[in-house]
Amino acid sequence: MTQNAKVKVLCFTELFTSVALPIALDVYQRPYVWGPDKVKQLLDDLKQHFRQHAAPDYYLGSILLHENRQQKKLFIIDGQQRLTSLAVLYHTCTRCLPPKLKFTYGSPDSARNIKQTQAECALVHKSFTSDIFQRISFTVITVTEEDLAFTFFDTQNNRGMPLDATDLLKAYHLRAVTGDSRDELQTECAKRWERLQLGGQKFGCATDFAPLLFQQYLWRARRWTGQKKLARETHNAIMTEFQHTAVAPEAPERLALYPSQLNSRHASLVLDLERPVGYRLTPHLVQKKHSSAQLPFVIRQPISKGIGFFLYADKYSALITELMDSHSEDPAILDFLDFYQKVIAKLSIYLRELFLLASVMFIDKFGKRQLLQFALWLDYSLGAIRLLKHYIFREAPLIYLRDSSHNLLDVISGAFLPDQVIEFLRRDESAGEVYATERIEAGIGVQGAYKQRVLDYYGKRDSLKHKALWIEEKQPWP
Repeated sequence: MTQNAKVKVLCFTELFTSVALPIALDVYQRPYVWGPDKVKQLLDDLKQHFRQHAAPDYYLGSILLHENRQQKKLFIIDGQQRLTSLAVLYHTCTRCLPPKLKFTYGSPDSARNIKQTQAECALVHKSFTSDIFQRISFTVITVTEEDLAFTFFDTQNNRGMPLDATDLLKAYHLRAVTGDSRDELQTECAKRWERLQLGGQKFGCATDFAPLLFQQYLWRARRWTGQKKLARETHNAIMTEFQHTAVAPEAPERLALYPSQLNSRHASLVLDLERPVGYRLTPHLVQKKHSSAQLPFVIRQPISKGIGFFLYADKYSALITELMDSHSEDPAILDFLDFYQKVIAKLSIYLRELFLLASVMFIDKFGKRQLLQFALWLDYSLGAIRLLKHYIFREAPLIYLRDSSHNLLDVISGAFLPDQVIEFLRRDESAGEVYATERIEAGIGVQGAYKQRVLDYYGKRDSLKHKALWIEEKQPWP
């Protein structure tokens, strides 16, 4: 251990009484996410352990603290969930909070989970006496250098059972923010991340949206390239893509830009720290009323360390949210969602994931031009897989991208016009053969259910033989 790190074994009570500075949460920390099952497991373990008359102390692992002398606080780097849960139990048993505890949670998810933890503690608190908190111990590591703190953090959480890759990415890129406005920039990044985490509500997803965003959209969009050695996303692959290969920004508040449909003239973006936060594209200003979805990034561009990572993630979270917004006033979005709900929403989950991924890449490249036309022709290709196979396995999207004449995601990324992508889908001869010969009974089984949804959408009966013609009849396109 270095001279900049101190290690002590302390009980819960000592942790909050022996320190000179308040113990707090920095902007790095995620919300309080422990649910009733996790809390109940901890409480049951404590009850069972202390049921023994001469039980030893209950050891709850290590706590990692960063002593921030400038802010005069001890920030928790690792151990937040355990300490929050125990603090709620402490309050339930003693009617007060531990001294020097200065935890602040702002997200609705944290408030909900804390209330649930209070309810669980209220059911069992009579099983404990207040001296239990002198018999719950930790190894407390206190470091004075932030980089050293996160070296410990990364090392601990990259062996055994790691945290979600997105938790580690958030911590890494927050600490990569530098410059005179570092505190202000970190706060802005943390707010954007919390907003991103709620993005899954459009999908009926009540949990953190960040893992879904990075696993099913951003990593796949960037790494499902070519037609050989296509692989699934993993924890290490996500960390490599969005942390290890990230490039340093030009300056703390200046990010490199790359050509896209939203940017044909500018080489950099400068963050404007006025409230609300805006951006300067030399020589133009991106108006503050614009959605993050309009940020001039491209999905396969290099990732910038620090603020660039958060703006990039924010852009694609906002783009997906706009694409799935059933309350949108944009006819192109509503036409897309109408088709999605009527035909795609009950498609195999693996084909549905590929449909959404390709749609996000299409709208990122071309905006909403010909979005419905693209969606119908994409369904023409993916629907043929559904009709051909009773069972759709997890590898189906990779096989489709590998066995087509070209990788669809590469076609979208490299196209100059929407028609180039649509023509690629239109020329899918294998799909044409499936539709020409299908004899599936509508409404029967998973294949028949899909066929019935297609027939209902186009207002047709019997065979899907003329599906390509039905798509053409939808013109003129919005």
